[in-house]
Amino acid sequence: MSSRWKMLAAVAAALSLQAQSGPYYIAFLRPYAQRKALSTSQARKLQSEHMANIRQMADDGDLVAAGPCDDTPTTISGLFILKVDSIHEAREIAVHDPTVLRRRNTVDVYAWHGPPGIGEEYNKIHQANPDAPENMQPHPLGMFYKGSAWANNDPVLAGHERFIEQLHKDGRLGAAGDIDTPDELYGLVIFKPMTMEDAQVMLSRDPAVRARVLRVEWHRWLSADHVLPW
Repeated sequence: MSSRWKMLAAVAAALSLQAQSGPYYIAFLRPYAQRKALSTSQARKLQSEHMANIRQMADDGDLVAAGPCDDTPTTISGLFILKVDSIHEAREIAVHDPTVLRRRNTVDVYAWHGPPGIGEEYNKIHQANPDAPENMQPHPLGMFYKGSAWANNDPVLAGHERFIEQLHKDGRLGAAGDIDTPDELYGLVIFKPMTMEDAQVMLSRDPAVRARVLRVEWHRWLSADHVLPW
């Protein structure tokens, strides 16, 4: 196993996850626009500090999932899913990640109505067998934004909700839910491991996407098996 995948597996292994229920708070780490180049030793040191912080958040019971995004170009470095009492607390936790403090990333935090039980199965499996394989895999992640034809209470949004629920019933999704936000972000859907192309074809049939009421921004999120509840 490469050092990168060992590092990702360590993230998942550090998460002592509990049964949860939404809303969660999701933090998107985005590359800082004026990033300065780091030497190899500086980059390794910062990554070590970042990983230690992830483990600490998990040990504190605040973090229920984390993982990087494997995109080219990189517009989201990775994300944290937090289960805390308020968005203010979630922001305070997220901004103290070393990559944010060192101006490698900025962070945006939103309340996310994800499904209950994120990480519950993972926790049970790894409590019973700490050596169970992590099997880190990329998950297509779609971020729904208000589209060019957006209108509040558009009837097509009900069709969108039914469409997402059908994808869930068909076993295509790992998690999905609406976002509480004053800006353009509307919701989030995370597919089970599959090609990005297959996921994109599925969401192209969403009635709200077809009507341009919603648009989709795509990312490849890496997560261990059994973290997502669906």
